[in-house]
Amino acid sequence: MAFTSIFPAIGLTILFFGLAKLIVKHSAFYQQIVQKADQAQYKTLDGLRGFLALGVFFHHAVVNYQYFQIGTWQVSPSNFYTFAGQGAVAFFFMITGFLFWSKVISGSRFKLKDFYIKRALRVLPAYWFSLAVIVVIVLIISNFSLKVSLPRFLMQIGSWLVCGIYGFSNVSSNVFPDINYSSVGLINASVQWTLTYELQFYLILPFLTWFAKPSRFSGLFLTFLVLCLVSSYKPLPTLMSFLFGMAAAYLIKHLEPKKRFLGWHTSLGIMMLLVAIPIILPPPYIYDLGAIALIFCAFVLIAHGNNLFGLLTAPASKYLGTVSYSVYLLHGIVLFSVLRLVNQIYPIAGMNPIYFWMLVGLCGLMVVSLSGLTYRYVEYPFLRVKLAVNSVAKSGSSHTDRYPVKK
Repeated sequence: MAFTSIFPAIGLTILFFGLAKLIVKHSAFYQQIVQKADQAQYKTLDGLRGFLALGVFFHHAVVNYQYFQIGTWQVSPSNFYTFAGQGAVAFFFMITGFLFWSKVISGSRFKLKDFYIKRALRVLPAYWFSLAVIVVIVLIISNFSLKVSLPRFLMQIGSWLVCGIYGFSNVSSNVFPDINYSSVGLINASVQWTLTYELQFYLILPFLTWFAKPSRFSGLFLTFLVLCLVSSYKPLPTLMSFLFGMAAAYLIKHLEPKKRFLGWHTSLGIMMLLVAIPIILPPPYIYDLGAIALIFCAFVLIAHGNNLFGLLTAPASKYLGTVSYSVYLLHGIVLFSVLRLVNQIYPIAGMNPIYFWMLVGLCGLMVVSLSGLTYRYVEYPFLRVKLAVNSVAKSGSSHTDRYPVKK
């Protein structure tokens, strides 16, 4: 069996789904979370997040296996697994744009200070927790000895603490430097680059509210679209993912009262579309405007309420969606740690793909379980603080408050 076969990912997804179902069944805390998720306006997006995070996990599992074979960290040779990772990121960015822009065009009052406090409390604690784990791993690798001066070591950590919000970068050595000469990108699979885009979107969102009128937004959207078509600047198509999500807010507002395009035939069409993208288009998908446009079509139909035969609204899916931010932040760390430990005993380079996927299954079970703990004891306490900060919040927090964007 080739290590890029899609069947292990399908089988392990079922396994992880079963574990999530078991956790919900035996946890009063997550039973309550799932019940609250039923009240969300866009409940299908909660379940979607969980599967997107698993897609990124499988993508990086394959990239890790390839790394042990050739010694370099690069995109997977499989279109399916590349799309599972890069397509998931495009979906995540659309979810961000859609949820926050839906609130903007609904006429909700925008309180700048509360918005930034709530976003910081939601995104940063879990990220900083993952960074603390990374620093511990770096120290273990370096035998707890500094290979750089202490001020430089602290500056390197500081660069990661602010998550590159002062400039767009894909793991630039200036924005996300190695820590103590250890390549942090290998430890966490370089997932932090997407948080840079997310945080910068939050920073400019208050200024974008001027474009809330459909005519103004159309001008903004078309301007960026033309720039994408005439420019080779890679971040532009990535930024279009946010704008596509924002555009979806207008479409869903129009479609919701009519409840069009709902039913099993639409769900089947969505699945066929997502399967077709990696077949008909080559990577990289996160920079391909055509791929992003097709993802947008699937996204609109899912946000409209298509639950893919109930898959996206199942309790296990809601659990996976709830903990997906932790899954996103921790999966690379778990893969790095487990694979390096096993490699000391049995070289991954010579490992049969079947055994490797069994190892990936073990890592996935750890990630799904650990993420439940980090959500409960790292993310959730700050959610409670955030809700207390928002003194004018109505009972039952908004969809974006309880289930923020997961990367």
